[in-house]
Amino acid sequence: MKKTKVLFSVVAIAAVMALAAGCGSSEKPAAQAPPSQEQAAGHQGHSAAMPKEDPMPMMKDLDKTLQDVVRQVKAGQTMDAQKSASQLVSTTDKVMPHMMDAGLKEKFRNAAVAIKDSVNSAKTDPSALESKVKVMQELMKQTTTHLQTMSH
Repeated sequence: MKKTKVLFSVVAIAAVMALAAGCGSSEKPAAQAPPSQEQAAGHQGHSAAMPKEDPMPMMKDLDKTLQDVVRQVKAGQTMDAQKSASQLVSTTDKVMPHMMDAGLKEKFRNAAVAIKDSVNSAKTDPSALESKVKVMQELMKQTTTHLQTMSH
């Protein structure tokens, strides 16, 4: 009787361990597959000279977002203005890979970040924000011209 209990316990432990080992091994290939696919996709992205999407709709989004920031700051909607300012920087980052002029890229990004920082400050100065918005609008015009003259 004691041998049966021992034998049964050993078989039960072996079954549990086999099940645990089986579950662990089936998860590893599944967990490893997505990173290898992401790495392959990332590798393709680096080999391409320029992103394939059209930057012009992004520029229109930038303009709309910039207008939203100004409108929200004037209306005292600080939280919404902060979200819009973050979106402004995010969209700027999406446009930048399409640009070839390094100086313009840097000015463009810095202007967007300056607006975001101004909106995120404890007290937003509307006149200071307005001057930063004018700089951003001028850079957006330059960027749009720059993007239109480039051949993709």
